[in-house]
Amino acid sequence: GTGMNAILRTKRMFVDKYGEVPPMIGFLGIDTDGGAYDDKLTAKNGKDVYLEPYEQCSISVKAPLDYYTSNKRHLSWLHESNVKMIKSLDKGAGQVRTNGRLALVNKLSHVMNAIRNAYSQISGDHLIDNPNYQLLPTEKTDVHIVFSICGGTGCGTFIDLAYLLRSMYNRGDRAMNISGYGVLPNVFHEMIRS
Repeated sequence: GTGMNAILRTKRMFVDKYGEVPPMIGFLGIDTDGGAYDDKLTAKNGKDVYLEPYEQCSISVKAPLDYYTSNKRHLSWLHESNVKMIKSLDKGAGQVRTNGRLALVNKLSHVMNAIRNAYSQISGDHLIDNPNYQLLPTEKTDVHIVFSICGGTGCGTFIDLAYLLRSMYNRGDRAMNISGYGVLPNVFHEMIRS
């Protein structure tokens, strides 16, 4: 949930500063823990800040071991010693990186559709004539991937997500600048303070 927490805090900063999230800014939370989308923060104006349904991309997998068994020959990257760690992928990846990657591979078309939807939200023609915001003349869209370096979902998917984005959009007029941010969850921050 570290990446999701970072997304919510960033979204709240936009709401605190502008009273809303500018229309050329978009968020997409990708997680194996369906409960991660229930989190809310309160902005300075008293309104709740949360991820809208179109900003959520659940990659939960109900029967991941069955999926692995059925597709084992296509999942040769998953080491045999990690197979015993495949239990449930609907309440997080259990801090197992290969579980996060397994969930991404399982839900790849769903993730690609969510990315396309998020991209169309921030790049439509409706932004050009917006009286409240002026677009900067740029040839590339900036994409920021935030993930925990201690977790399973984010840590197991960030490289594949970057390659996926590059393969989907780094052509001609739809190029992207992709940046990754590996962060530590709050528990490690608290340990350092004490």
